[in-house]
Amino acid sequence: MDIDGFGEKYILRFYELGWIRNLADIYNLDYDQIAALEGFGKKSADKLKAAIEKAKSNPIQRLLHSLSIHHLGQRASKLIAEHIKHVLELEQWAFEDFTAIKDIGPVVAQNTMKWFAHKPNIKMLQDMESYGVNLKQTAQDRPKEMVQGAIFSGKTILFTGTLSKMGRKEAQDLAETHGAKNISAVSGNLDILVVGDNAGSKLDKARKLGTVQILTEDEFLEMVR
Repeated sequence: MDIDGFGEKYILRFYELGWIRNLADIYNLDYDQIAALEGFGKKSADKLKAAIEKAKSNPIQRLLHSLSIHHLGQRASKLIAEHIKHVLELEQWAFEDFTAIKDIGPVVAQNTMKWFAHKPNIKMLQDMESYGVNLKQTAQDRPKEMVQGAIFSGKTILFTGTLSKMGRKEAQDLAETHGAKNISAVSGNLDILVVGDNAGSKLDKARKLGTVQILTEDEFLEMVR
């Protein structure tokens, strides 16, 4: 859930004090008690509270990933989050509901079904929601709507080097909106390489292949305007 500063040391200490027994307890901590602990103080407690409050509004794809269901990784969590309005819907999902999603295989389906069939897990999620943790699909979870007549439709794309006008994730999202599929390596499957500063070996490899369209950041932005 990317709770800034909330590491193993805090978790072990809070567990020993009996304050944390499952994931839901993280979102219902007593910050006055924390502030009174040796080595904490009000400033540290307030900082932890702010980080936990921020995490409560995470998209459900991140929440699903945080449950540590075996083989339910970041991508699978994102794919499932695109198909549900509320996390607890998964309690009713059948094997075929999972495997009907492209790239969700039988192992992920079985493991997720098993997790959601365990009543204490459902109770934990209900408690999390009562403490203010978001269990509903957000705009970040919904599938990206592709621009009609998308310029990169059916193309693969890779960004390399330092972009000056946008972050890497923002650029990747923009490319997807315009039909491209982001991939992580230069190979014969790559159609477009967008290069920023200090592009390095990926640019060299793309040039050697001779089949990759190489664009600057400005050229890429011009094409999607």
